[in-house]
Amino acid sequence: MQFSLLSRCLGHTGGVYDLIKISDREFLSASGDRLVVSWNIDNPEHGNLIARAADSIYAICFLSDTNELLIGQAKGEIHVIDLSTNQEKKLLKINDKGVFSILENKLKNKIYVLGGDGVLSVLNSKDYSLIAKKKISTMKLRSVLFDEASNKLYFGCGEGVVTVFDDDSMELLLSNQISNNGFSINTMMDFSEEHIICGGRDAHLRWIQKGDLSIVDAVPAHNYAIYKISFSPDKNLFATASRDKTLKIWDAKTKQIIQRIEQASDGHLNSVNTLLWMDDHTLISAGDDRSINIWRKNN
Repeated sequence: MQFSLLSRCLGHTGGVYDLIKISDREFLSASGDRLVVSWNIDNPEHGNLIARAADSIYAICFLSDTNELLIGQAKGEIHVIDLSTNQEKKLLKINDKGVFSILENKLKNKIYVLGGDGVLSVLNSKDYSLIAKKKISTMKLRSVLFDEASNKLYFGCGEGVVTVFDDDSMELLLSNQISNNGFSINTMMDFSEEHIICGGRDAHLRWIQKGDLSIVDAVPAHNYAIYKISFSPDKNLFATASRDKTLKIWDAKTKQIIQRIEQASDGHLNSVNTLLWMDDHTLISAGDDRSINIWRKNN
């Protein structure tokens, strides 16, 4: 089983930082060129401009219930776009520094906004009113995970620490130094009911016990920082994107690399910043070379 390049989506003039799925065949890309563009994997040569922002865009979030798009900018603002008209509905001033991640919690009608100033802002997804604001890290805040079973929020911090907060009280419950101080945790995903997988600046993947944040396994996965971990919908595979210009595809059961994709094998010329699975057979990668690559699994 290998993935091969199916097509490329070209047109951005800056690095691509985020990708989100909006339908079975469509996805959006956000870039340092201040644009959000819509693409269809069946017609990759033509992208449609959705929004033009005032600054570099690091994070986007699609709210399917209202068909709205949240655009997080480098100066801490969030644009709210109505995707039925591609018109701006609101402009929210959230953080003093860049918005690095936006996560919707449909269960609790919340939106978590992570800032470059280490501040978490919690918004009501119905009217975008501020529910809570809390300083989580002294450095950049890039990754958050909500665990429904325990009602806990897990944060990956710039100091290399993972912290756990109660989602209702925002009380700090637990903290553990996962990587060396200053080696940020950039990305986290649920791996199982008991474990989280995370990656960061030190290029390692680590599996962490949810209960006590102890490290149960670690792998030197890349040569430079890991920016994204993304699981296939069936959870059998996961992919990692790195500053070392490669993306790797892993077997989730064995934790072994299935495929390394680099420039020589139709990969990216520069840092790979983000990943998106459209389905179990289709993976999309994007990075600083401004290219969006669509990969298809060949059995």
